[in-house]
Amino acid sequence: MNQKTRSFLALTKASFKMYYRNKGAIIFSLLLPVALMSIFGFLSKGTSNALKLGITNHAKTELAIQFIDALKKVEAFKVIEESEEQARAELGKGDLDLQIIIPENFGVTESGQVQPGIITTRYNKAKPQSGRIASMIITQIITGFDKQLTHATTILEVKSEGIAANNLDYFDFILPGLLSMTIMQLGIFGVAFSFVALKASGALRRIQATPVHPIYFVLAQATVRLLVSLASVFILVALGTYFFNFHMVGSYVTFGLITVTGILIFLGVGFAIAGWAKDETQVAPVANLIQLPLLLLSGIFFPRDGFPGWLKNITDYFPLTYVSHALRKVANEGMTFADIPVDIVGMFVWLIIVYAVAIKLFRWE
Repeated sequence: MNQKTRSFLALTKASFKMYYRNKGAIIFSLLLPVALMSIFGFLSKGTSNALKLGITNHAKTELAIQFIDALKKVEAFKVIEESEEQARAELGKGDLDLQIIIPENFGVTESGQVQPGIITTRYNKAKPQSGRIASMIITQIITGFDKQLTHATTILEVKSEGIAANNLDYFDFILPGLLSMTIMQLGIFGVAFSFVALKASGALRRIQATPVHPIYFVLAQATVRLLVSLASVFILVALGTYFFNFHMVGSYVTFGLITVTGILIFLGVGFAIAGWAKDETQVAPVANLIQLPLLLLSGIFFPRDGFPGWLKNITDYFPLTYVSHALRKVANEGMTFADIPVDIVGMFVWLIIVYAVAIKLFRWE
């Protein structure tokens, strides 16, 4: 091991000690995210128990419309009319409990007689209870319609089938967003405040007078923040899995690499702020000016689909949007790097931008 490596390791060890002497840093880096995760976890368990049904009506007949109206009157159902492809995709992601497909011949009358029609329902094999309960209620409704139409042969039927799908819930959507928020705040606030404090105290200037090259000190500080952020993410995922049944559909390796990239982006933002600010009073306003819009508009706690078109187009390019979207696609839908090229390219473009700005702004004094 050469002298440079020993110096770097020694500075990294010293940086760990400096970091954990600050009790507020420990609370901020771990306890606050755990508390938020617990709140969202318990809220997700207390959300509405209404069964979500996605209906595709190919018939457009009077009987089909009456059938949908009858479903909407069931208090236990939340009925959404959508295309067959969209409903199947949502069922696969766990956003629906049951998919209902009304065929074209449902309710069609020929020679004064209603022709036989079979409604198809699809439920999630990973959580069949909800789908089967909904199917039973629908079968009862169909039986009632059938008795009104004829007292002879059954002409309306329900055929139910299970499909393989991801057993996801609201917490599975929230956790990747919460992880994105955590790595952003640890990167921005952890670096910016600590380095400005060192700059203001003259510590960075004194380091320049030592035999150790100052860049090793910066790298040691960045390594500590990277490891602390990774440890926080690991703990949050572990707790979320154990207590709230978080489902990782994709690869943990892919998820981890995206996490590291996100951490590096926001470490760069923190260094840029630290390089520009002269004292700690300048850090908070700038850091909040950057992180608040990202928190509110990057879709980490709720989908951005409800945004006005112009706002959604702007927020598409936010660094936290790329990170949170990529983490969610891997965790919730099992996607790989090849499936999310826009997010990957966006994150690497932001890496280049933030470090170019950080190098331009960074000052030792």
